[in-house]
This record gives sequence, C-alpha cells and structure tokens, in this order.
Amino acid sequence: MRDRVVGALALGPLVLIAVAWAPSAHASDLNAEASARYAAAAREGGTLLLRDGEALFVSASSEAGRAARRQPQPVPEKPARILERRQRPNTISVGIQGQYGGIRGNSRLADGFDNGPGYAFRFRYMVSPSSAVGFSFEHQRFGSINPPINVQGDFADSHVVATTVAIEGVFYVHRERMAMPYFVGGFGYASPDIIFSEDQSSRVNEGAFAVLGAGFERFIRPRFSADVSIRGYAMVSNSQFTSMGQLSLGIHLYPGD
Repeated sequence: MRDRVVGALALGPLVLIAVAWAPSAHASDLNAEASARYAAAAREGGTLLLRDGEALFVSASSEAGRAARRQPQPVPEKPARILERRQRPNTISVGIQGQYGGIRGNSRLADGFDNGPGYAFRFRYMVSPSSAVGFSFEHQRFGSINPPINVQGDFADSHVVATTVAIEGVFYVHRERMAMPYFVGGFGYASPDIIFSEDQSSRVNEGAFAVLGAGFERFIRPRFSADVSIRGYAMVSNSQFTSMGQLSLGIHLYPGD
C-alpha cells in the first residue's frame, strides 16, 4: 500500500507536466497547420479564413463566383441592324413612267380640256441615304371636253400637249428597306400647246408651277424597282389658275448602285 502511494506521488508531477504541455503542443500544431494553409492559399491565389477556431481555405475561383453573383446580370447587346439594301450617296438613278392625268381650274386650258395619258422620265441623284434631288421631264396630253365636231379651230376638234420640266426634292422613309414610301416637293415650268385638227397650235397658260406628291418604291432586284406615284401641280398664268393631277406607274434603274 505504501508503495502504491509513493508511486502515485512520484507520477503526479509527470501527469501535471503532461497536462500543462498538451495545450501548448496542440496550439503549436494549429499554428503550424495554419501557416501551411496560409502558404498554400498564397500559392493558389485564394484566401484563408478563420471560422470557430478552424482555418478554412477559400479558392480564388470561389471568390470570383461570389463576386459574380453579387454583380447585376449583364444586359445583352442589341444585335446590329442588318440593312436590306445598301445606302450610298452620289448614286444616280433613271426611271420611266406611264401616267394618266386630269386638269382643272378657271383657265382656258381647264375650260376646254379634261384628262388624258402621258409619260415621264425621272432622274435622281442621292445626296444622302434618305434624300435625293430629282429631275422630271413629262409629256402629258389632255383631250377635249366636248365631242369632236366639224368646225375648224373649235376646242372639240383639238387637244392639249403639255410639256413640263421640274426639279424635285425626294425624301424617303426607311430607305434601307426593299419597299419604302417617299414624298416629293418642287417646282418647274410648263409649256401647254393646243393642237388643232389641221396641225396648227397655240400656246396658252405657259408659266411656272409648284408640285407636291407622294410615291411608293419596291425593289424587285438590287438595281431595279417598281415605282408608283401621285403628283399635284398648281400653276398661275395670266391671272388664271390651273391645277393638274397625275397618277404614274413605271420602273426605276440604279446602274451605279
């Protein structure tokens, strides 16, 4: 019994030393492990965090993922608009149209003549992607209001041939499309001649006029389009007012486009 007590007393200091040494050894192990994890984090571009006394390694990719989640969703870019056809200034185009027109007013022309067929040549020069300067040459015939009679020189036995030259501004809507409306405005000069039955002629109501109109152009091929338009003309000559209206249909060519 005495030997057991002495043995316990002898071992007591060793137990106390072991108990005192254990925490310090455990702490040094933790410090060594943390240092190793810090070194690994530095090598791999991550971050070492302490949570509840434990070292946690967070990789760079995880941080990037969390940063991306914190950012707002990217707004997708709008796709670039694809033009149906090219738009090039300095392009010259040529067109020809058949037309039918009528005449009204209080002039000598309007008193004896009413309507008839004609034709026109149109030339356009593109000054911008949506506008052009146009030149029109027209030959319009108006028939007599009264039925023909055998009285020489009477209106009923004659017709009017009106030759007009005009400069116009053409303004397109959605010129980049294959089909587009447009508007026309300009001024010109008219030379109407009354042609009698025996090939005699008399020029009447000659003068300047203003023109307004609208049209629609549809491309059938990249350099070929169908063109329909309606125009109204207003002319004051010798204190007499003459108005003319025309509906035109034809084609337009773009040899340099």
